Amino acid sequence: MLLNIQHETKLTYSEPVAETVFEVRMAPPSDEDQTNLGYRLRITPTPPVTAYRDGFGNRVDMFNVLTPYRELVVRATSIVRTHRRPGEDRLASTAWRHDEPIPVTVLDFLQPSKLANRCPKLDAFVASLPTFEGSLLEGVATIMDAIPKALKYEKKVTSAYTPLSEALDLGRGVCQDFAHLFLGTARALGLPARYVSGYVEGPGELATHAWCQVWAGRNGWVDIDPTRATIVTDHHVVTALGRDYADVPPNRGVWRGRADETIAVTVKVEPLERMPAEWSDWGMHSPWLGAGWTQSQSQRNGRPMNIHPRVGYRQQQSQQQQQG
Repeated sequence: MLLNIQHETKLTYSEPVAETVFEVRMAPPSDEDQTNLGYRLRITPTPPVTAYRDGFGNRVDMFNVLTPYRELVVRATSIVRTHRRPGEDRLASTAWRHDEPIPVTVLDFLQPSKLANRCPKLDAFVASLPTFEGSLLEGVATIMDAIPKALKYEKKVTSAYTPLSEALDLGRGVCQDFAHLFLGTARALGLPARYVSGYVEGPGELATHAWCQVWAGRNGWVDIDPTRATIVTDHHVVTALGRDYADVPPNRGVWRGRADETIAVTVKVEPLERMPAEWSDWGMHSPWLGAGWTQSQSQRNGRPMNIHPRVGYRQQQSQQQQQG
């Protein structure tokens, strides 16, 4: 499947701010399941951008805006061809208990993490599951089927950095909370699992999505979507991987000033029949001029954090909670 992904984040301020340090994780990688055919990043005001790889191999675009501004717009567009290997077959051919050694690079995804943390309610949830003796597919399906008993899908009840323990106390959450519950459960049972940030093509309101990957030994990492209780298909596009959401926010940063901040995010994912003609002439034809954007979030936070008596540094809002 060929997909065109357009993602805009607009940050506005009640007063001028400056000395921004900002990083973006919006570039889909190329691997066995998808190929990034192109990635463009536009930022207004226009700063120099430095790209690097973080500790998990994700591309990070970092920039500074030193001069005062009242609006920052980050626009990322990607064209990705997905060619995902059959996940169900790979899980079905792997035993839940297999003797294959776990690579050193995978061991980190066996441990609890900041947001996929251990807690009494997680321990009780794990204890309520049956003993797994069959294939990895059967075990993964059993966990996914049990998750709705612990969490009800509901927007705006948790935040971007709500740990699993708090989500379980609420009994409600969105896709990132479902992913954190799956991660915590899998790791407690000895199954390496990692968090995936990305997009999903489909009807309805669009936003960044969250799901998981489980380690299937010689079959590698397999993507599963706990929110939808399904094996991931070609409609999903990966942008970043980590231990939990805290490792992979689409953007985050800090700025200097005293102001209220408003964030608005729009996401558009479209299937394509072929590469668009304007892609070869970015300067003359911008894909951001079209209509049809879906508003996924607009929020306001009126409590600036002052470190200096008159002017302080404040953490920029991480893009938004992944809602699926």
